[in-house]
Order: sequence, then structure tokens, then C-alpha cells
Amino acid sequence: MYHLQQRIDDRLNQLFHFKRKGEWYREGICPNCKEKELYTHAINPRMVKCGRINKCGYEEHVKEICEELFKDWSEYHPQTRENPHAAADAYLKEARGFDLSKLKGLYTQELYRNPKNPSHVTATVRFKLAEGIFWERFIDRPERFGRMKANFIGKWTGLAWTLHKLDELCLAGSIWITEGIFNSIALSQSEIFSISNMNSGNYPAVLLEQIKQHCHELNKDKPRLVWALDNDTAGKKYLSKHHKRAMDEGWISTAALPAGKLDWNDLLQHDKLTKKDQEKYLHYGKLEIAETPEETGLLIYNFYGSSLSQFFFNHRFRTYWWELDYEKYNKAVQYVEESQSSMLTEEEVRIQALKTCSSAKEICNAQLEPLYFQRNEITDESWYYFHIQSPWSAVKTTFTAEQLSSRSKFKPRVMAVLSGAIWTGNDSQLETFIKRKTERLREVKTIDFIGYSKEYQAYIFDQYAVHKGQIIHKNEHDFFKAGNKEIKTLAASPIISLNAKQEFKPVWWKDFYSLQGEKGLILLAWWTGTYFAEQIRAINSSYPFFEFVGQAGSGKSTIIEFLWKLSGREAYEGFDPNKSTNVAIYRNFAQTSNMPIVLIEGDRNDQPGSLKSKFSWDELKDAYNGRAIRSKGLKTAGNETYEPPFRAAVMISQNTPIQASEAVLSRTLHISVDTKNHSLEKKHIATRLTQMSLEDACAYMTFCLKNEEKILKTYAEKHKEIEIEFHQKGITNTRIALCHAQVAAMIDAIAEHVFKDAIDLSDICDAKRYLEGMAMRRIEEIAADHPFVQQFWDAFEYMNSIRSASFHLNHYPATEAHIAINLNEVYKVAARNFQALPEINEMRCLLRTSKRYKFIEANKPVRTSQHPADEAKAIQGYGSQAPLKEDRIVKCWIFSNPYQVKASGGKK
Repeated sequence: MYHLQQRIDDRLNQLFHFKRKGEWYREGICPNCKEKELYTHAINPRMVKCGRINKCGYEEHVKEICEELFKDWSEYHPQTRENPHAAADAYLKEARGFDLSKLKGLYTQELYRNPKNPSHVTATVRFKLAEGIFWERFIDRPERFGRMKANFIGKWTGLAWTLHKLDELCLAGSIWITEGIFNSIALSQSEIFSISNMNSGNYPAVLLEQIKQHCHELNKDKPRLVWALDNDTAGKKYLSKHHKRAMDEGWISTAALPAGKLDWNDLLQHDKLTKKDQEKYLHYGKLEIAETPEETGLLIYNFYGSSLSQFFFNHRFRTYWWELDYEKYNKAVQYVEESQSSMLTEEEVRIQALKTCSSAKEICNAQLEPLYFQRNEITDESWYYFHIQSPWSAVKTTFTAEQLSSRSKFKPRVMAVLSGAIWTGNDSQLETFIKRKTERLREVKTIDFIGYSKEYQAYIFDQYAVHKGQIIHKNEHDFFKAGNKEIKTLAASPIISLNAKQEFKPVWWKDFYSLQGEKGLILLAWWTGTYFAEQIRAINSSYPFFEFVGQAGSGKSTIIEFLWKLSGREAYEGFDPNKSTNVAIYRNFAQTSNMPIVLIEGDRNDQPGSLKSKFSWDELKDAYNGRAIRSKGLKTAGNETYEPPFRAAVMISQNTPIQASEAVLSRTLHISVDTKNHSLEKKHIATRLTQMSLEDACAYMTFCLKNEEKILKTYAEKHKEIEIEFHQKGITNTRIALCHAQVAAMIDAIAEHVFKDAIDLSDICDAKRYLEGMAMRRIEEIAADHPFVQQFWDAFEYMNSIRSASFHLNHYPATEAHIAINLNEVYKVAARNFQALPEINEMRCLLRTSKRYKFIEANKPVRTSQHPADEAKAIQGYGSQAPLKEDRIVKCWIFSNPYQVKASGGKK
């Protein structure tokens, strides 16, 4: 078993390909700029940095890079009799960067079991707050417990924790008050006296009262309180409240804020808690508690010295412009010195003059904060994502580069996105603001669809992402951090819900199976497989289509809508491509990944005139392999095109079987349902499924995505076995065997990892047997003509057999290798001979798939003397006139002639 340090070392070299040079790793490949400039310490790696400080500036802590190695501490550091706190020690040292020699006896290693799910157990690091009152942090895969990463035992309101003794606190010049215990330890190990109030909203009244009384006993002034809460919304809110309360209670109080979103423990591990850094954090805190914009502006000017004569800043969710008039300032200094030279120090003279000659003018009644830059790499469109906050409201929105370029475009955009907000600054102030705020702004990667991203190996939805089996909540800036990737989707639809809290229980399975039996299980297995369509295509290079057919009232819509509910989408069945524009059709195909796309009556061919079918199954052949099904030109000066790959899976639901080529039929699974065996009891079952809440239903897809690795592993193993078995049973069409074996393997995968004991073995066997029968029937269907084609040729052969040699439906001689027929003439003769034929427009499509007479060509001009539709001379033995011999040109459909008469000189 590797030591953690060795595992970290292995992972860093695997990711960055470092070269060892003394005590340092150098020439690693930077993940940001791709140059060989990455370096870190080889013996004790903490920060990984890029040497191109100005051009790149990438740096990341080892704990963030090797995040998965810092999750299950009990596994790698089991308890022993000699060290019962082994995992806790390792966690505090390796994950938190603490010196354990200063923490001896202040913590213990304990065990926590989730009362809602007893199988979820974790070791904890426990700290004592008071007698019988504790706080403990989960250290073994805490993501299993959702947002709950720690646990309180006992009533802790008003209490605090510290590693310092009461005498030490009373003799300290300042006491920094943090939210978390680990933050307090981090400050204490940086030579700062600190206590933890445990929660941003908790005022540590008990400990402060003890300090106050002990200072009185020691006849010593109370120490200064520094409110050092987290730099987030809650932290800032309570920082001001606690500061005001402390001042009212007679304490000398100020504040400190950490930089950005890092907390004090993070800053310790980033080596950013030096004396100089501490001054900076105290400055940030003072800005937060400043009462007026003028005070804030003076604090900034004094902190940075005379290098700034004008600048912008935020105060109470408004933006101000501070400016110093140097000419007035010099005169004011001279005046103050002359009038009060004996009473004021030089610094007091400077401050008084600054107050007189500086101004803080509001340039926007809202606070504008650019969060990051985002770009659509395909279309080359880009946006700056802003967080706009005012004293009365807040919104997050995008600005284009054009909108940021001038006040005339920036002002109306601000007014349009936040009611009441207005920019009143000038162009120069806007240019300074944008330049300072957007320099080296972080860039968040984007996708333009909903679902699985093969590039980032993560499922990206509206509010959640799933990465390597873990559910990731959207952060406060509207993007997801999946591993070391920051990503979001630009797509606004469809809205897919996940259930990150509720444990999946297949209580609905028996009801679902009772409706359609093995057909329902096959349908569910194919549908579940669509959640992994991209991964399955990586294994098999394909994922099959599905044809769900049944008469009206057979329950197709009920089942499909329930399957959508399992997938986090409510009150939706699919879309009809024949009621959509071509652009809308292909946007539907491109807007999701690893999700089903359901086409309702998608292959209708009975539409007259301009309403004829806009959609053909043959257009989707490339979708089977995940290739592009459309191409569009980009709005550029070059020849660039956009060909999005097909990332989803296709189901078609209609009343009649699809009419398509052999290539499409062999790629498609077919199930038909009817109204037989429908009963009132089944209606009640369907109603129960329909009334199931979206929150309960979508736990199914959530559970499947969390078990992605297990499901795909079982699928890959079972698929090979089942495909071999199909071929042994006579299903020798490789594509048909592959498609049906894929769904059979998915049945095994969901039975083992999703339904487990809830599904019966007999149900699994029945479904797999039914799949074998489906494959056999599909092979037979492909070998035979469509029923309408068979009907057409039966009628043709009958009518052709009763006609004379001069009046034939075939415009080629009987000795010709092909036959030539005019469809309008065939239909006219059929009508006069009481032969029913399918609708002619439908036959124009179906005859191209004919096997009895193989289709060769359509609408070919043929010279002929035949007059098959001439009623006066068409029927044998009618009248005494000789048949007409005039030649004419007829546009004919050409087919092979399986009944060719082999005569001398005849064409073969």
C-alpha cells in the first residue's frame, strides 16, 4: 500500500510529466498554456505553478489536483492500538497542513453513522466545545452525506472553540474570530491568537464574557476583536452585525477578510498568511465595515499610498469614483499647518487635508462584478458574465464585448437587466473600470447542449452536474467545478431535474412491469442505455434506434411520459418533426446528449402537397454511430461549417410501423403494443404511475448516473457474451445481433446495479427471450417486402396476366431483363378491375425498397406501343379492331424482371 505522499507523487508525474532536478520537479506541461514551464517541490509538493507568471500565471494546490486521494482517510490510515487516531492525524496533517505537535489532546477520532442511511459510515475528527458538547468533521468521502460535511452534538449556541488558554487570550493584543475550527487553527499556527465562533451567525457571548471578566481581574485592557469571518454573503452579513454588537458592548473591534473565496486554512496552505498578507486582509475587513463612501475611499488611498489619485470602489452595493485634487490638497495642507501647526501631527494634517480635497462620486447605483469570461468555441461568440447587485436586488447576466466598449451601449444594458440600475459615469471612467475588472479574468469552459460532455466526462444539467459518480451543485457563480475543470452549459432547454437528496427505491417497479411485462423491461433498458449512449458508442461504435408502435389508446403516451419523468422531465412525450421546421428538428437533435429524442408520428408519408413528410428515417443513418446528421455554415469570412455530432438516441412512437430502408430497419428495435388485456385494474396502475411526483421519479436517473462506472462495466462484460449467444442461436445478421444484444446487456446491468432484489430472475429471462424473438422477426422482415409492396405486386401480376400481348402493363418486352411500369396507368387499370392498392404517394416511397422486383430507376422515359389503360382494346377478346401500333414516350419506373422469358435474341 502506497503512502499518501507516494500516491501524490505518482499522480503529479502522470498528469504533468515532470523532470526531477534536485529537490524540484520542473518542465512539467502546464494544463493552462500547454508549455513545459510547470514546477513544484519534489519532496514536499504543495503548490503547482507555471513559470510563465505574466503570460499564464497558473497555480493550483496539490489537494485540488489530487482531490480523490484526499477523501477516504480511514482506508489508507486504519486505526491501531498504538494510534487510535491514525486517520484523524493524517487528515489534519495532509489535508489541512497543520503541525500536529501543537494540537495534541485537542481532538479525537470518532465514528458517525447516517441515521437515514445506516450503510453510510465515516470516521470523524471531533473537537470538544464544552462538557458534553462537540463538533465533528466527516473525513471519509463526505460527499455521500450531501451538503452535510460536519455534525454538532449538544446545544452550542453562544459557545466558541480555541486552542489558546484564557490567560493567553486576555494578554493578546488582538483576537481573530473565525467561523470554522480549522480556520482558527490555521491562524493560530501563523502566530495569530484566534477563536472559532463555529458559524457565521453565532456570537460567542460565553467566551467573550469570560475574557472580559478575566481581564478585569488582571486589571488589563480587553484585547481588540478582529472579526475574520468567511468572504461570502453570510460572512459579510454577520461580520458587520457582530462588529456593531461588540462596539456596543464596549469592545475595540475591527474586521479582516480573506482574499477571494479562499478561507484562512486555504491561505495557510498557499503560504499567504505572512505579516504583510495579514495587513492586506485587515484592510479588506476595514473596507467592509466602513460607514461612508468617503471613509472607504480614504482607506483605499491611504493603504496604497500616493500611487492612486483616482479610482473606483464599491460601498454598500454602489459604485463610486474617488478623486483627489492635488492643487487643492497642497493648499489645504498649507492652510491646516499654518492655522493648527502646534496642535496636529503631520499625519493628522495630511488626513484632514485629504478629507477636504477628495471626493467620492457615485457612478452607478449598483455594484458590478465580472465573474468570468465564457466563449462558444464553435461559433466564436463570447460573453463576460457579470454579477450585478443593488441595495434592493441582484441579478447575473452576460455582456458582450461590444456592450462593454462604450457608455452609450453599456448604460442601456445595465438598465435592461436590473430594474432601477443605471450607469452615470463617463466613458473614461467606464474604460478604467472595464480594464481593471477584466484583466486576467478567469475563463469558464462551455458546452452548447444539455447532458453528457465526452470531452469533460461529466453530465451537465441546469442545476446539477454529475462527474465520476458524484453530484455537483451549481456554485454561486452559475458554473460547475468537475475535477479541475470549470464548465457550464449555454443551453437553456430542456430543463432536466435530478434528486440529489433522496435515496432511490424502486417502489414503482412492480406497477411498471405489470403494464407491459417483458416489453416494458426492454423499453426501460433501452431508455436507460440512452443515459450512456456516448460511452456505449465508444465501446460498440453504435447505439440502436427504437420503434414503439401501437394502436391509439394502447398506452404508448403514458409509458413514454413516465419514462421521461424518470429522466427528470415532466409533462413531455416528444415532438412531431412534421409539425416543425427543419431548423427546429435538428436543434432538437443537437440540444441534448445521452438522452432520448422521441419522435411522435415522425415517419408519416400520407401528407398531401406541401404538408408531406419533412422527415425521413434514412436521414438518421449516421446518428446510429454518433456522427453528424446536419451541417450549417458559420457566419465568418471563411469556409467554416458546424457539424455537431449526434450525442443522443432516437425513439419513434406512432400508430403504424416505420417505412424505411433495410439499412434503417436493421438499426432499429421494434416493439408493438395493443389494447388487449387492458382492464380497470391496469388503468388504476397507470394512474398511480402518472401521479408519481417528479422529485420521486427522477431519483432513478440520478441513481443510474451515480453508478455510471458499475453499469458500464457490467454492460461491457455481458454484451460480448450475449452477442456470441445470439449468433449461436441463428441470429447471424451482425448489426441486428449487435443492437438486440446491447439492450439485453443493459437489462443485466440495471438488474444487478439498479433494481437488485426488486426484480425477479424470471422477468429478466422472459425479456431476453423476447429480445431474441424480436431479432429473429426483424431478420425475416428485412428479407421480405413491406406488406403494401407485396399487395402492389400481387395486383400487378394479376392484372398483367389477363391482358393481351399488345396491351401489357409492362412497357418492356417479356424477354427484357427489366420491367417498365407507369404508376398512374397501373392505378387506373386497378380501379377499373376492382383491385385495391395502397395510396400512390406512399407507394412511390415503398417501391424503392422492393425485393420481388428490385427497384432500378424512377421516371425513365421509355418508347412503347403498349396502351394498357385503353378500355376499348385492353381486355382480351374485346371487339374485332386491330390493336393500335403508334409509339409514344411514357415515364416509367424500372425494376428487375425475375420472370424474364429467355428467348433467342432477347436482352438479358
